[in-house]
Amino acid sequence: MILVTSPSTSTLPSARERLLRDCSDELQALDHQALRRRLTVVDRFDGPWVETGGRRLVNWCSNDYLGLACHPALAEAAAAAAAEWGVGARASRLLAGSTRWHARLEEALASWFGTDAAIVYSSGYLANLGTLGALLSSRDAVFVDRLAHASLVEAIRRTPAALRVFRHNDLSHLGALLSRAAGARRRLVVTEGVFSMEGDACPLAELAELADSADALLYVDDAHGAFVTGATGRGTPEAAGLAHERFLYMATLGKGLGCQGGFVTGPVSLIDYLHNRARTFLYTTALAVPVAAAAAAALRVVAEEPERRERLHRQAGRLQERLARLGLPAPARRTASHIVPLGVGSAARAVEAAGRLWERGCWAPAIRPPTVPRGTARLRLSVTALHADAHIDALVDALADVL
Repeated sequence: MILVTSPSTSTLPSARERLLRDCSDELQALDHQALRRRLTVVDRFDGPWVETGGRRLVNWCSNDYLGLACHPALAEAAAAAAAEWGVGARASRLLAGSTRWHARLEEALASWFGTDAAIVYSSGYLANLGTLGALLSSRDAVFVDRLAHASLVEAIRRTPAALRVFRHNDLSHLGALLSRAAGARRRLVVTEGVFSMEGDACPLAELAELADSADALLYVDDAHGAFVTGATGRGTPEAAGLAHERFLYMATLGKGLGCQGGFVTGPVSLIDYLHNRARTFLYTTALAVPVAAAAAAALRVVAEEPERRERLHRQAGRLQERLARLGLPAPARRTASHIVPLGVGSAARAVEAAGRLWERGCWAPAIRPPTVPRGTARLRLSVTALHADAHIDALVDALADVL
């Protein structure tokens, strides 16, 4: 009889060692492709400036479009709420974590957008995952813009609904796809109001008309449009002259309001349904109470200080005008946007360009796959109400050298 013995376990890598080795190999592969990301630790925010590692740079990657994150009214509201309620919400909203500040914020959001009710989630990502996950079943078909945000794509892929992708802002392609799915119980078109990496707006009026004619629903993620676009800051629907009640409308508190969280507005029956079926609402700790209080204060500031929004649009226009004179126009768009992408091409070239801007005192990180399609790496410039003319002119001068 021949006995086969196993090698000593001490000579074989453990499960933990194999995991760490695989992680190291994957990181090396990302390095070779210029796709590895690293965190930048910020020591201090100071208006449009950041201080990091002993350097002081102008921040061109912030989504704090109206400059509200450090507004005294928000800080005071958060401090007062923390003093009264503490910091954490202690539980999920349905269990024990729904405070009067959450109710006030949702009432204020519903009133702001002219809808019956609203539901607040702990982040915009969770708002998309929870809402779309609650609405879509195997009997449904969903049609998503090719350039929609990762949270939308992730949310849809987690559902059993049939997924169809239409070319960016291509109504004819969408119409053809809708006609082929006439047998679906529910057809849902998903798009962004202002696209986060392109800076262009969806053709919302035309999309709404197409959805109505096809008896389909339209879900609008207006994370980068809410509180910023439209005559009074009520987002892409207001800019298109449409009522929010025509859509399933989602946006965030973390961009135009300078806070954190996501929300959906709509009829009471829809919001009540999400209270009962949206897993990312049911099974996570509620938004921190000081943040809810700060967001409610931010809404008041947006109403009382329209000059912030006006300044944002003026400065965005100045940047695009200067870029056009330089011969570096941003991609064609339907509206002048506060998001200005500059195509570079390869990930390696984008990293190099971002590094050279860093040396010139401008923080504009390289945007690379998988955030954008391969071969379309770019610098994404975010204009805010905090940027002065001198900041824009210095950026354009730096870009002239770098690109």
